[in-house]
Amino acid sequence: MLRKPLQRVLGNEIVGKLAGRLTMAAAVWLAGALAFSVFVVWAFAGLTEEVMEGDSRRFDRAVLLWIHNAFPGWLGEPMRLVTALGYYYVVLPLLAAAVLYFYLKGWKLSATLLVVSTAGSIVLTTVLKALFQRSRPEVFDSGYTASFYSFPSGHATVAVGFYGMLTLLVAYRLRGLARWIVVAAGILLILLIGFSRLYFGVHYPTDVLAGYLAAPLWVVSVGAVYVVWISIRGLKNAEFRRGSRSIMRR
Repeated sequence: MLRKPLQRVLGNEIVGKLAGRLTMAAAVWLAGALAFSVFVVWAFAGLTEEVMEGDSRRFDRAVLLWIHNAFPGWLGEPMRLVTALGYYYVVLPLLAAAVLYFYLKGWKLSATLLVVSTAGSIVLTTVLKALFQRSRPEVFDSGYTASFYSFPSGHATVAVGFYGMLTLLVAYRLRGLARWIVVAAGILLILLIGFSRLYFGVHYPTDVLAGYLAAPLWVVSVGAVYVVWISIRGLKNAEFRRGSRSIMRR
């Protein structure tokens, strides 16, 4: 007679502990995300002030000239391939392919998050460019041209919004060395896309830095939703399993 109440109490205790751990994980992520977001806002605001007041001009020019003189001309073709990865005509088909793959695997939330992250980064960079209206640099002529305004770099913003979120979503489902290889590859790709814009002289270094700062705020916000959802789903699964075991015992 006492066995069923005892089992029910133990089951409730296990679910309670699991809920506490999941809630704690979500709370830690959200606290870290909030702190990181505050830092990103502060850094972006400070960088924007430097750019708008012209205080970054000497730094921007010096870095572009150093890159132009230090890196060989034969990098032109590889850099063209790398910089193409940041254009919408490449990002959007890759986004469609990734979303289709996620849906076929049953990862519907991952697909949604990737779309939201990418679309958000595109809208964000377009609005910021139109707001600040910074002209493209004319430090040297690489034979490569780019349109629209310069600040922040759309390539850098979209690289983090799409490739960064894709890296997080894929790495989350991996374990061990494979996870770190994917993370390293994603970070390297994002950095190379930003560097390619400096190599061709179509962005100032502060444009690229601003792009790297603008996108993470959006990505972290989207990632926070993902972690909370994973925590809630894990709790629901635990309650479902406990309920199923209880029914089977009856």
